Amino acid sequence: MTSASFDPRQAKIGRGPIWDSAAQGYRIWWPHIKKAAQSLSNRLVELAEIRTGQRILDIATGIGEPALTAARVVGATGHILATDISTEMLAIAKQRVVDSGSQDIIEYWETAAQDLVLPDLSFDAVLCRWGLMFLPNLNSTLLKIHRSLVSGGRFVAAVWAYAHKVPVISLAMQIIGESVQMATENLPSVPNPFGLADKNRLANFFLGAGFRDVGIETVTVTFEFSFGEDYSRYCQAISTGARIFLSTESEERKKLIWSRAAKYAATRYATATGSIRMDNECICIVATKP
Repeated sequence: MTSASFDPRQAKIGRGPIWDSAAQGYRIWWPHIKKAAQSLSNRLVELAEIRTGQRILDIATGIGEPALTAARVVGATGHILATDISTEMLAIAKQRVVDSGSQDIIEYWETAAQDLVLPDLSFDAVLCRWGLMFLPNLNSTLLKIHRSLVSGGRFVAAVWAYAHKVPVISLAMQIIGESVQMATENLPSVPNPFGLADKNRLANFFLGAGFRDVGIETVTVTFEFSFGEDYSRYCQAISTGARIFLSTESEERKKLIWSRAAKYAATRYATATGSIRMDNECICIVATKP
């Protein structure tokens, strides 16, 4: 299902169509995302203590991160299994891996994280960047991941902090929320990027699955845009939540709402040169299988 055929009424049925609808937006805006988030991918690989020749699992890889970053570390003798629920996201990831020359290192599976069937003791490390928040049953998924790791293997994940600390996502959604009224019973199941912002709750999920030596740190991920309208176009292209909430609005209303988001971004986050700079807090968690 492409963005042109996205049906918000199907959002509660499965996550795949939601992310399929945003795939081309991620492709177009990838240079911005990479500039902001490459240091985060590097840090995840460091925390996982990934080395040459290891076998790595990347859950919810989207269009290819942090799988590609890990592939540069494991090298030709290593192996990366990268999974995602979105057909369209994976199609872009597969092209990126060919362009990078890592096609013999990275294997892709199209599957929901909760549906993964993994051999026990098969991975040296597991990575997940901005995916755990969207899993419908995190407990069972963490148990599967725990079993799939070798003893001493690490699971390292990144999730977003509370909404007010992540303006690149929350600013646009705030404007939309103030502009659109939807009856609660009619709301589809919208992905919540801030669902694991409570650090204690996050750590307890990992401890409950049998992980030990759980550590948490925060990383600042900075997004930069040329001007307010640039930020607005970025959100229109990649925000699945915005696409759902605005699905019944007229084109004129959408234009007005996105114009408000652009103006607010320019007012609140403009630099001395007029560009937009948004610092966002990301939580990294690392845990070890005994």
